[in-house]
Amino acid sequence: MDRTGLRSWGGAFTTGLAFPVAALAAALLVFATTGVSAGLVGALVVALVPWALLAGQVRVGPWVMVVAGIGMPALASVGYKAAGAIFLALLAVAWIAAMGQSAAAEAVALGGAVLIPVAYVTRHGQWREDYPAAVFFGTGALLTWLVGRILRRERLLVAALTEAQGRLDAAAAAAERRRIALDVHDAVGHGLSVVLLNVVGARQVIDRDPPAAAEALERAERVGRESLESVRGIVGLLREPGGGERTAAQPPPPVAADIAGLLETVAASGMAVRADLADELSTVDTYTGLAAFRVVQEALSNVEHHAPGAETLVRVGRDGDRLVILVRNGAARRAAPSGRGGGTGLHGMRQRVAGLGGTVTAGPDGDGWRVEATLPLRRAAAAEVDG
Repeated sequence: MDRTGLRSWGGAFTTGLAFPVAALAAALLVFATTGVSAGLVGALVVALVPWALLAGQVRVGPWVMVVAGIGMPALASVGYKAAGAIFLALLAVAWIAAMGQSAAAEAVALGGAVLIPVAYVTRHGQWREDYPAAVFFGTGALLTWLVGRILRRERLLVAALTEAQGRLDAAAAAAERRRIALDVHDAVGHGLSVVLLNVVGARQVIDRDPPAAAEALERAERVGRESLESVRGIVGLLREPGGGERTAAQPPPPVAADIAGLLETVAASGMAVRADLADELSTVDTYTGLAAFRVVQEALSNVEHHAPGAETLVRVGRDGDRLVILVRNGAARRAAPSGRGGGTGLHGMRQRVAGLGGTVTAGPDGDGWRVEATLPLRRAAAAEVDG
C-alpha cells in the first residue's frame, strides 16, 4: 500500500478516537486550571500531537508515535503519577501494530507499554499489593497489540483481494478483446478475401467478358453484405448488457452443412478448390459444426493470402466419434501479397477447437501447407450418423 493509502487508513483509524481525544483535551484544560503540574500537561499535549496530525491526514512515522505516543504517556504515568496516561500508550501500540511500518518500532512500543505499569507500580506503589494492576495493564497492552495485528491482517487481506480483483478484471478484459478480435476476424477476414478475389477477377475479364465481370461483382457485393451483417450482429451483441441474445434479424451462425456453400463461393471466385465432403454433415451439432466451418474458412483464407492460386483439397468426414477436417494446398501459382498476418486466425482456430476438446495441427506438407483438425462429435450427433 502506498503512502497515500497509509495516510487515508491512518486518518480513518483515528476517526473513532475523536471523542476520547476531545474529552482528554477538555480534561487537560481542567487540570491546567486547578494546579496540575505544567510538566504533566506538556507531556500529555505532546502525546496527543501524532493523533492530531493523523486526524489532519498528515503522515506520522512509527518512531514518532513511539516517542510521542508511548514515551510521553510513560513520562506522565511514571514521572507525574498520572496512571490514566497509559491508555494513550495502549492506543499507540494498537496503531503501530496495525500500520506495520517498522517491526523494530512495534517491538519497542509493545515492550514500553508492558513496562509502563510495572515501572509505575515499582515507583509509586507496593509491588506485593499492586502487582495485579501491573499484570492487568500489561495484559491490556498485549491485547491492544493483538487487535492492531488483526486490523493489519484485515487491511492487507483487503488490499490483496482488491489487487486480485484488478488482475481478474484485466484478464477478463483481455479475454473479451481476444474474443471480439476473433469474432471480427471470422466475420470479416474471409469475406474480404472473397470480395478481393471477385473484384480482381472482374477487373481482369471486364473488357473481354462483361457478363462474367458483372457476375463476379455481384458475388463480391453479396459476400460484402453478408460480412457487414455479421459485423452489425457482433456490434449489436456488444452494445447489450451481458452480451445480449441473438435476434431473429441477425443471421444464424454457420454450421457444418454450410461448408459446401462456402466452397462453392470460393470456387466461383477463382480459387482452385476440390471438395470431399461426407454426406452426414447436416447431423453435426451446432457448436461442432460452427467450429468445423471456421476451420475451413480460416484455412482457405490463409491459402489465398500465402499461396494464391494453389490447388486446394478440402476433406471433411467422420472417423469414429470424431469429425476430421483436412485442408491441404499445393504450391502458390501467383506471388503472395506483401505483409504478414498477425496470427489471429490460426490462434483463434486452435482456441476454438481446443474449447470443444479437439486438436489442430498445421505445418508444411511437401510444396504446400496442411491444416488438420479433429473435433469430438456429441453423442446425439454421433447416434444420428450411425443411424
